[in-house]
Amino acid sequence: MEKGSTIKHLLELSVAEKRAFLDSFDMIMSDCDGVVWNFTGPIPGVDHALQTLKDNGKRLAFISNNGMRTMAEYKEKFRKLGVEPEEHDIVHPALTTVKYLKSINMQDAVYCIATEVFKDYLRNAGFTVVDGPNDHIADERVPNGVRIFSEYFSECDGPKVGAVVVDIDVNVSLAHMMKAKCYLQQNRNCLLIAGATDYIIPLDSSMDVIGPGYFIEILERSCGQKALILGKPGQALSEFILEQFHVTQPQRTLFIGDMLPQDMGFGTRCGFQKVLMLSGGTTKEMMLAHTKPEELPNYYANSFADFIQLYKDVANHQ
Repeated sequence: MEKGSTIKHLLELSVAEKRAFLDSFDMIMSDCDGVVWNFTGPIPGVDHALQTLKDNGKRLAFISNNGMRTMAEYKEKFRKLGVEPEEHDIVHPALTTVKYLKSINMQDAVYCIATEVFKDYLRNAGFTVVDGPNDHIADERVPNGVRIFSEYFSECDGPKVGAVVVDIDVNVSLAHMMKAKCYLQQNRNCLLIAGATDYIIPLDSSMDVIGPGYFIEILERSCGQKALILGKPGQALSEFILEQFHVTQPQRTLFIGDMLPQDMGFGTRCGFQKVLMLSGGTTKEMMLAHTKPEELPNYYANSFADFIQLYKDVANHQ
């Protein structure tokens, strides 16, 4: 695996290397946020680049860690870019979670810390979803706060919970963490499942927000249980992906993303070739300073638009 300082920009390759690279993959799997679009809208040139890749026979699929959008919203965003992937070519963390829970025949309720979009996918699949608390917990001045904690968290009421699912939730609170811990401790067979694992989520080149990774870590450390990761870069997701897309030659798939641990780490886990886009959450300086070789790309590029120039450079030297 390359060290950061030796990784080449796609447009710095020789013409022969560019041609060999373009001939080395049949399928592209790409992240969405920070690669296809960002918080402010589509990334310039991505529509032309995706069409160019399709015109040259490359199959496109999209693997997102963002469970805040519905599948209909994803499809509409792609439609505006002139790309209309089939629904099974968009991998949504909530649907991956549904698939996994069905695969293990989960009959118990699911305590879910996530968006209503995510929870609705679980409900629509027939699972009983428990959430909250949504009411304000009074900060009463009682000795050691004993009554407050015993009333809300000493015994989790409601149906038996067989899985705690954690994904992006802008309303997450300490009360949610305590409730999740209660379920995990009451039922030693209760699963801890994570969707997105990002610690920081970039909105654009100048702004980022805290991701769910820190909250997942709180539960892992407080309960002594490792989460099953159904988002990138989880092993379970890689197994789903290889099966869903019938991947028999992983080296013929190119994975594109903007994050080192989630995207490049996931590409390594799947055995894919990898390109890091500098259009999202990782700068060139961050890539060069990164010390985990399994989370480094094979190549990097400024954005998807570099594929347009890549094909032009090869065509001009036929």
